[in-house]
Amino acid sequence: MSKNAFEIRFDLLAMAKDMLDSQYGTAQTMAWDALNRAMETNKELYKDVSKYVPKMYTPEEIIAQAEKLQEFISKK
Repeated sequence: MSKNAFEIRFDLLAMAKDMLDSQYGTAQTMAWDALNRAMETNKELYKDVSKYVPKMYTPEEIIAQAEKLQEFISKK
């Protein structure tokens, strides 16, 4: 059974969100690892945590990612 346009759009949004979740998780893990290593030698660094923690993606970024996937799917 083929999917209708709404189901395809939903799947694209879910896929885009999953991709961004993965990117965020990887960046967050790397940031915390780097921060923990740095804090072992520099206790003042703890104050600067916000510089190293990645920002969470926005709904607009999910939509932009889904649009990129849609462009790929639409290519012939």
